[in-house]
Amino acid sequence: MSKRTYDDSFRKMAVDLSHNRGSVKEVADEHGINDSLLSKWRQRDSGSKQSPVALNPDKKTAKGA
Repeated sequence: MSKRTYDDSFRKMAVDLSHNRGSVKEVADEHGINDSLLSKWRQRDSGSKQSPVALNPDKKTAKGA
């Protein structure tokens, strides 16, 4: 059995749906994917949405620190 691959647009759609519905399992079952895989995609997505800390260019430290 070969490993299925999913394109970025499918991943984004599944992650967005799971956030909107509040259920990973429901969306995973509906789209034929493993719920643990969808959970991993959600974790990656939430990590990429965190804004980076702005650095003070003179001191190379976080502003306000």
